[in-house]
Amino acid sequence: MSLAAVFLDGTYEDGDYYVAWALAADLVVAADGGGGFLAAAGLTPDALVGDFDSLDEAAVEEARARGARVVRHPVRKDQTDGELAAAEALRAGAGEIVLAGALGALDHVLGHLALLGRVEAGGTPARLVAPDLTVRVLTAPAIVSLDAAPGTRVSLAPLAGDCVVTLAGFAYPLVRGRLPGDACLGLGNAVAAPATPGGRSGVPLGGQAKIDLHEGRVTVLVASGRESFGGLVLPDLSGVDG
Repeated sequence: MSLAAVFLDGTYEDGDYYVAWALAADLVVAADGGGGFLAAAGLTPDALVGDFDSLDEAAVEEARARGARVVRHPVRKDQTDGELAAAEALRAGAGEIVLAGALGALDHVLGHLALLGRVEAGGTPARLVAPDLTVRVLTAPAIVSLDAAPGTRVSLAPLAGDCVVTLAGFAYPLVRGRLPGDACLGLGNAVAAPATPGGRSGVPLGGQAKIDLHEGRVTVLVASGRESFGGLVLPDLSGVDG
């Protein structure tokens, strides 16, 4: 499955972490100012997309000279640069998308959650990634397993009304439980330790938590920057220069 990393014009609090995603991806797409982070890290995207109101023309031309395909859009448009960059990744055949630099201004964060949901509903797994957070938006029916370690915080926040979910391997399990869209019932859960230790070392095994979404749409927030949801696992960060 080909992985596309889409770099947005948001917060990059740990350069090494995001550089590792750029190096792991089969395709790197920068949305406008996201190209600035890559340039500062000495990296060139495969495609640079946007109206370039947050990336100066010299930087755009430098990326083009280094081999980036520049896709320019008008400033007055009905889609954000992030939406256009994700669409470019899908057109290129991405089998999975990660959104990097997706945190920052709250209005754009909410928009990025909507974008995750749309990409997922279209059949392509998508994650928002940050050093201490991984997010997916699931639309029923959907089943995902987590590889996060026991104790990892996991929250579920319904979108577009109530959702019905089964949670196995969590500190607070549910069987076809209803999470109201106007309450906080799904927040602050955690991956549970297995009932019996795993292996001769006696260390509990991770990967025991499973989410089965029966109805509705839900945002899943895992307090780990390395959660894969069964997709590409971020390589070891040691020795990566950011």
